[in-house]
Amino acid sequence: MNLLNSTALGSYAEHITLFILIQILTILIFSRIVSFFGKKFLGQTNVAGEILAGILLGPSLLATLFPDIFNTIFIDDTSVAFIGFSQIGLIFLMFQIGMEFDFNRQLKGQGSAFMLISVAGIVIPFLLGFVSAPYFWATLPEPRPDILGFRLFFAISMSITAIPILGRIFMELDYSNTRIASIIISAAAVDDVIGWLLLGSITALVTASFNAYIMVGKIFILVLFALIIYFLGSRVLSSFINKFSDRSEEINSITMFYVVLGLLSSAIITSYIGVYAIIGGFIFGLSLHKNRNFVYAWNSSVGRFINIFFLPLFFVYTGLKTNIGLLSNLQDIMICFLICFLAFIGKFGGTYLTSRFVSINHKDALIIGFSMNTRALMELIVLNVGYDLGLLPPKIFTMLVIMAVGSTFMITPVLKILLKKTQSK
Repeated sequence: MNLLNSTALGSYAEHITLFILIQILTILIFSRIVSFFGKKFLGQTNVAGEILAGILLGPSLLATLFPDIFNTIFIDDTSVAFIGFSQIGLIFLMFQIGMEFDFNRQLKGQGSAFMLISVAGIVIPFLLGFVSAPYFWATLPEPRPDILGFRLFFAISMSITAIPILGRIFMELDYSNTRIASIIISAAAVDDVIGWLLLGSITALVTASFNAYIMVGKIFILVLFALIIYFLGSRVLSSFINKFSDRSEEINSITMFYVVLGLLSSAIITSYIGVYAIIGGFIFGLSLHKNRNFVYAWNSSVGRFINIFFLPLFFVYTGLKTNIGLLSNLQDIMICFLICFLAFIGKFGGTYLTSRFVSINHKDALIIGFSMNTRALMELIVLNVGYDLGLLPPKIFTMLVIMAVGSTFMITPVLKILLKKTQSK
């Protein structure tokens, strides 16, 4: 009997392994194909193409047009394992995002202009989203999510800017060393840090069932934990890394062990606190951001694997929950357009007007306003948290994903036009 059970278990394990491998292979190949065509014919970055690939592999295209193929590849038995893969990858991605904040370089010599732009770029869209959210909440069918939680997540989804994507776009356009690009990256860096802090605080509030005492306790523990981790990472672990570094571009096994151990422990603690494991990954990454030698070594080795392997998995994980077919009538389409318009005008209006206020010329203010609308990966992370908490129903989730994708696809061609006009003068 034990032998039969062992054989059956082994067959099931092999069955699950086979389909996980098929799914990963399909995702990686399809993502690369869509990224190639997006870059070649639409002038998009690889990440923008991967986001689109994730949506196309889900109910928005493949599952609707070819349900038999979709159900053959994405079987129900692997759903839990697939979620696990994508979430673990997301923790590592947030760790890398935290490490990418090189404040000494990004904020050096910027004066107060970027701070005013940053504040306008997050406060104005947040307030606009919070005020307008009840209208969109009222359009939802019963049962509706808690209105306060919905308003908070809708507001923060309007406020995020994707600094890693901006950096890559500026590098591809040979614009990264300009003063305006530096101001944009600085403002986006501050926006993202504030955005993740807001996400952690809002998540703590929601998981505390809006109980003020529980929420304050969770936020206090989170802040205390962040301070401890920042001290341990920037002082203790960073010194250990430097001491045992072999001065090469590779990370030795001892360093890798302790970094991964710290990352997973940080993610477990924040998950236990009730503010999601990804916040722990971000805090731990932020604690190591000053050690630029380690950051460079990580990004040039481990980071490449994470970007190639885990990033497409997360995009498909998001795509599987995004169903454009839910926008089945003219009213839904108009609501989607309104969300996209409000998201754009909040970011653009706030940052453009502030840029003009600090004496930046019209053309450069336009570049800042459009650039700060880039949301991409950062937005999708926020939306997935809201979706998993049940605060962003599938239809609104889909509309916000469309907004994130649209804002990301818009930036590269618009910047090319603006920069071309600038250079021609």
